[in-house]
Amino acid sequence: MGLTRRPPVRRRLRSIPMKGQPLTEPLWEYIVSTFAEEDALLRAMVEEAKAAAIPLIHIAPEQGKFLQVLMKLVSAKKVLEVGSLFGYSAVWMGRALPPGGRLVTLELEAKHAAMTRTNLERAGLGPVARVVEGDARKTLPTLAGEAPFDLAFVDAAKMQYIEYFEPVLALLRPGAVLVADNASAHGEVWKSDPIPERAAGARAMNARMAEDPRLTSLLVPIGDGMCVGVLTAGG
Repeated sequence: MGLTRRPPVRRRLRSIPMKGQPLTEPLWEYIVSTFAEEDALLRAMVEEAKAAAIPLIHIAPEQGKFLQVLMKLVSAKKVLEVGSLFGYSAVWMGRALPPGGRLVTLELEAKHAAMTRTNLERAGLGPVARVVEGDARKTLPTLAGEAPFDLAFVDAAKMQYIEYFEPVLALLRPGAVLVADNASAHGEVWKSDPIPERAAGARAMNARMAEDPRLTSLLVPIGDGMCVGVLTAGG
């Protein structure tokens, strides 16, 4: 009686996830100094906002450059921003507009809106940028006549992110990009409940962008996290 041959045993290779280089201080300084150096105006804007007691919760320089890269990728001519603060991110994006481009930025606080207008004028972007003052939940529907936009950047009250989602999406063209800032919420979004309300808002937005069939999305670990989604055709 012949021996039954067993198939060769294949050793299972352990799956080792490939993780990116941790963002150390030297690496961050290299990225910023090489790709996203702030100029005198941007630095002055930050110092003046600090002196005016405006919270320094603006994006980091490398995030500004990342937004510019996204704008170039989709040939963005019209950009929408929800949450101006003092205009830091608006200046980054405004500088990446092509000739004939437009930027509309929404801001709730009158003091912040006034500083944003001043800073956009100083950057030479007054003719191409418009600051809309008021609650974005009320002002977003008024922008239908200026749609479609090619990119939208949401960086306002995190607890209201979900309320902005559909109104913003309705203003975008197929192939446009939606970016939601603070998607990591300082590391709170992946912790067990209970989590702060701000983090809960970011987590809900992440889940919505991940699950909505109209978007192809990913959380990009830059700054405090940016959830980036591309609106599919027919979205």
